[in-house]
Amino acid sequence: MFKSHKQILDAAARMGKKRFVVAGAENATVLEAMTAASELGIVDPVLVGVPEQIHAIAEAGKIAIDDRTIVPTLGARETARKTVALMHRDEAEVLMKGTVDTPTLLKAVLNKQYNLRTGRLLSHVAIMEVPSYPKLICVSDGAMIIRPTFDQKIQIIRNAVLVMKHLGIEKPKVALMAAIEKINPDMPETLDAQKIVLLARGGYFPDAIVEGPMAIDLAFSREAARIKAFESVVSGEPDILLMPDIASGNIFAKGLVYLAGAAMSGLIVGARRPIVLISRSDSSIARLNSIALAHVVSDIWK
Repeated sequence: MFKSHKQILDAAARMGKKRFVVAGAENATVLEAMTAASELGIVDPVLVGVPEQIHAIAEAGKIAIDDRTIVPTLGARETARKTVALMHRDEAEVLMKGTVDTPTLLKAVLNKQYNLRTGRLLSHVAIMEVPSYPKLICVSDGAMIIRPTFDQKIQIIRNAVLVMKHLGIEKPKVALMAAIEKINPDMPETLDAQKIVLLARGGYFPDAIVEGPMAIDLAFSREAARIKAFESVVSGEPDILLMPDIASGNIFAKGLVYLAGAAMSGLIVGARRPIVLISRSDSSIARLNSIALAHVVSDIWK
């Protein structure tokens, strides 16, 4: 079981290089992360973008770039098309978002002619390594699905469970997050959680333990669960947090980074190959972590 990003990085290095294609490489942080990953023996980079801009940024940051790794384009749409075309032809194994905006990139990814879809919902997983918690936590979805429907929540759980199982958690524990643990008609996430738990009890998630709704104190404190008489095997040790919407997921994950010193990685999953996607403000270390995570789970949906 992986308990840190360092362990994921080490595993990726042992597995050897995989070809990563960057959609819009005109960014210093992206180039730094790809260079570091290449030096660690994790990636064989393909940089799609405007060559003059890539070279200017690399020179300013004293980053060594091989011209042979650059696929020239003239703009965002062409960059997105050329990137996913490389994936379609199996000339790259993982896609990484660079400067191309997310809607433009995903429009190309979802284009049927490139055959990157699997029938699954595309959702985002953020893997958080918090100093005060003994294992990795998956937060989903804080970057893709704005207000997930009941059916989308089912698929978000399935994607997250598959990722965590691939990281060594035999039967991930899923907490269905809300502000309270009671069912409240004015809080739709509690109603969804109630229905999801009923499905789980009926065997719908045979490879996971799913409980909720639960507030954050119940998710991470067995003592809080005892005080509130909330019986749960998930309380105190969740592996996955299903967030009620993108705002709560995004705020919680970034709060862990900026206030609790968490390290993170982020991917869009559900396509034939994972897509490295984190915030533009995230560090090159977060990007390197995400590259290693994508490397390790790259064959799940193939």
